[in-house]
Amino acid sequence: MKFALSTIYSLVCVMVFSLGHFAYSLEVPKLTPALTSYCKKMDGQFKKFGWGKSDCENINWNHIRNSVNGDPLTWTVFGDTADVDTASFKQKDISIIMCGVHGDEITPVKFCFDILDYLKSAYADPEISKSEFAKKIVIVAPLVNPDSFFKERPSRVNARGVDVNRNFPTRDWAKDARRLWVANFGKDRRRNPGLTSNSEPEVVFQMNLIKRYGPDKIISVHSPLTMLDYDGPSKRVDGFVDGGRAHELLIQMSKDASDYKVVNYPFFPGSLGNWAGKERDIPTYTLELPSSDPAKSPEYWKLFKYAIHNAVVHGLKEKSADPKSTADLEKSADSKTINTEKLN
Repeated sequence: MKFALSTIYSLVCVMVFSLGHFAYSLEVPKLTPALTSYCKKMDGQFKKFGWGKSDCENINWNHIRNSVNGDPLTWTVFGDTADVDTASFKQKDISIIMCGVHGDEITPVKFCFDILDYLKSAYADPEISKSEFAKKIVIVAPLVNPDSFFKERPSRVNARGVDVNRNFPTRDWAKDARRLWVANFGKDRRRNPGLTSNSEPEVVFQMNLIKRYGPDKIISVHSPLTMLDYDGPSKRVDGFVDGGRAHELLIQMSKDASDYKVVNYPFFPGSLGNWAGKERDIPTYTLELPSSDPAKSPEYWKLFKYAIHNAVVHGLKEKSADPKSTADLEKSADSKTINTEKLN
């Protein structure tokens, strides 16, 4: 009887996931010792912040690179990636969602785990996976900077004291990153861009995810500035995405979250928005949650759940840009300069 039940369960799993050859599986994954230790740390932080169990041990993690202190830099994938190395993969709509870039921004980590729970349910539902989520790939990296989050007192910078959102090898890094850090921030340790660009494993990790999957859009979640920001193309990019539709998504995300504030902030040397959005024309959305208070996490997921859902299903390749929105975007993009305020 046990054999029969287990066989039936296995057949059901195969039938459900063979519909789309989804990368995600219902089976509980076997964790490596490194991932087991990582999940124990995650559960410890979840307990500390009053979030209950993380369910980390039931995520199908990918892990290649480690942080400075040796913790796994993890990500998981939802959708069919069997053709990731072929031209057909580029026809799919690919989203990368990243959280935990700054460890002292507590709420984004829980926010990404809420996204994981939601996506597991959505992709396990054949009706949803064959309709709204058909040809949608979602990559989630819930903790980009584990060394800063797993500390007794979480910090913004990584274990080497570098801000991993100021260390991307942007074209202006050599000229401006350290100069502006000294001139405008008085060598504030929380915003240290490092001695050289691209020196930190957490930055290499983010870059490799983007290069590997070639996303149509990136969503990076921070706190506590209460805003949505967009960096990326203002018009149609040949063979890639439509800047008009990217702007439509920004406005839609705001509406889905009770008209959440949209702010057009300038670029920083070494930031993700600069490297991916400005220099590579990848629509990059920064979602700043209202606070880092862990007790507020449930209300933030409730506020942004539909915005995240619609961000995943919103394609950016489907139609040409509206001339008016393109003109407005070009004007705002041209006005972006290096930011001197203390922002993410």
